[in-house]
Amino acid sequence: MVSFKAFSAVAAFTAVCIYGLILLGVGAHHQDPLWALGTALAFITILVVDVWMFFAIAQDEPFRWE
Repeated sequence: MVSFKAFSAVAAFTAVCIYGLILLGVGAHHQDPLWALGTALAFITILVVDVWMFFAIAQDEPFRWE
Protein backbone atom coordinates (compact mmCIF):
# COMPACT_ATOMS: atom_id res chain seq x y z
CA MET A 1 0.00 0.00 0.00
CA VAL A 2 2.88 2.35 0.70
CA SER A 3 4.26 1.72 -2.78
CA PHE A 4 0.92 2.74 -4.29
CA LYS A 5 0.99 6.00 -2.34
CA ALA A 6 4.55 6.65 -3.49
CA PHE A 7 3.72 5.95 -7.13
CA SER A 8 0.65 8.19 -6.87
CA ALA A 9 2.69 11.06 -5.43
CA VAL A 10 5.36 10.65 -8.12
CA ALA A 11 2.72 10.55 -10.86
CA ALA A 12 1.00 13.67 -9.51
CA PHE A 13 4.28 15.59 -9.23
CA THR A 14 5.33 14.55 -12.73
CA ALA A 15 1.95 15.53 -14.18
CA VAL A 16 2.18 18.99 -12.59
CA CYS A 17 5.73 19.43 -13.93
CA ILE A 18 4.71 18.34 -17.43
CA TYR A 19 1.77 20.74 -17.34
CA GLY A 20 4.13 23.53 -16.31
CA LEU A 21 6.54 22.72 -19.12
CA ILE A 22 3.68 22.73 -21.61
CA LEU A 23 2.54 26.13 -20.33
CA LEU A 24 6.08 27.43 -20.82
CA GLY A 25 5.98 26.24 -24.42
CA VAL A 26 9.11 24.09 -24.43
CA GLY A 27 7.81 22.17 -27.45
CA ALA A 28 7.85 25.29 -29.58
CA HIS A 29 11.47 26.11 -28.69
CA HIS A 30 13.15 22.73 -29.07
CA GLN A 31 15.52 23.99 -31.78
CA ASP A 32 16.97 26.74 -29.60
CA PRO A 33 20.06 25.35 -27.82
CA LEU A 34 19.44 27.27 -24.59
CA TRP A 35 15.85 26.10 -24.35
CA ALA A 36 16.96 22.54 -25.14
CA LEU A 37 19.58 22.68 -22.39
CA GLY A 38 17.09 24.14 -19.93
CA THR A 39 14.52 21.49 -20.80
CA ALA A 40 17.09 18.73 -20.39
CA LEU A 41 18.08 20.08 -16.97
CA ALA A 42 14.40 20.29 -16.00
CA PHE A 43 13.85 16.66 -17.04
CA ILE A 44 16.87 15.47 -15.07
CA THR A 45 15.75 17.46 -12.04
CA ILE A 46 12.23 16.02 -12.30
CA LEU A 47 13.65 12.50 -12.53
CA VAL A 48 15.90 12.97 -9.49
CA VAL A 49 13.05 14.46 -7.45
CA ASP A 50 10.76 11.59 -8.51
CA VAL A 51 13.26 8.97 -7.35
CA TRP A 52 13.92 10.83 -4.10
CA MET A 53 10.20 11.24 -3.47
CA PHE A 54 9.51 7.54 -4.07
CA PHE A 55 12.18 6.40 -1.65
CA ALA A 56 11.23 9.04 0.93
CA ILE A 57 7.63 7.84 0.95
CA ALA A 58 8.05 4.08 0.40
CA GLN A 59 11.36 3.74 2.27
CA ASP A 60 12.42 0.06 2.23
CA GLU A 61 8.91 -1.46 1.93
CA PRO A 62 9.17 -2.31 -1.81
CA PHE A 63 12.36 -4.29 -1.18
CA ARG A 64 11.27 -6.30 1.89
CA TRP A 65 10.83 -10.03 1.40
CA GLU A 66 8.12 -11.72 3.37
